[in-house]
Amino acid sequence: MQQADEILKTLMEAVAAGAAEVLATKLAHSVEAEYKDAKELVTTADKRSDAAISSVFRQRFSVLDSTIVFQLEESGFSNVPGSRIAGADPLDGTNHFACGGNMYSIQAHYVQDGVPHVGVVFQPEVYLPLDEDVHCVGRVSYATRGGGAFVRRSLFNGKGFEFEAARPLKKLDRPSTRSYVACVPISTKMSPQERARAVKVLCSGLMATTTGTGGAGGNILMAIHGGQHVYANFGAGEDLDLIPPQVIAEEAGMTVWGVGRVPPVWHCRKQPVVVAPTTEIAELFLKAAGL
Repeated sequence: MQQADEILKTLMEAVAAGAAEVLATKLAHSVEAEYKDAKELVTTADKRSDAAISSVFRQRFSVLDSTIVFQLEESGFSNVPGSRIAGADPLDGTNHFACGGNMYSIQAHYVQDGVPHVGVVFQPEVYLPLDEDVHCVGRVSYATRGGGAFVRRSLFNGKGFEFEAARPLKKLDRPSTRSYVACVPISTKMSPQERARAVKVLCSGLMATTTGTGGAGGNILMAIHGGQHVYANFGAGEDLDLIPPQVIAEEAGMTVWGVGRVPPVWHCRKQPVVVAPTTEIAELFLKAAGL
């Protein structure tokens, strides 16, 4: 438990460093975008955040536990991956961010033998965007396996962040309903079969309306904090996007299932994930997708 706490501190420091670079890039009006392959957008903010997080990881993990390999979205692995991996997505929801959105996130996690143990998702502008006030207001949600989930409000002071006291994070009590507010993404990263699964759900009559924030982390937090019941990703999701909010969702009392009706173990980079308030609702969405 003590090492989990130290890992959590490292991840919290890392996402704050990355978020500060994202906001500095926005304040300097220097956000530039390009495609790192034929399908995936990357911006200068992604790269600056990646470099800041990597710096924290190199400094902290070399002292804490040099056997922990770390992986970042832009810079890759620090070494040959083993059973213990720390990871980070320096800007989850890049497309959303690049078109002016504020629901993006900076994420980090720790997994052991593919099982998520620590997750942090920082949304620095979720309450008050930088465009409205240079002292933007956001939140950081985090959890350790068996230690509960928590949220802290953040205030950007121009260079870094001030954080309020932690509050326990639990799923909301919602009135019963026969149809659900949900995000079921379709993206360029999905195969035709994966798109077909999503289309089945969208056309099933199961959904009252479709929502979404543009990133997996933000979407899962929206299912926890409020705004939608379900996030059902039938193939577009990557481990760096989904591991951090998986820990938070599970510790907050949500159901997180892969196709086998059990929580995902991350032996691969891409797999379907459903996050729902109950197992019954998760089952409805998997069945609607033909799984």
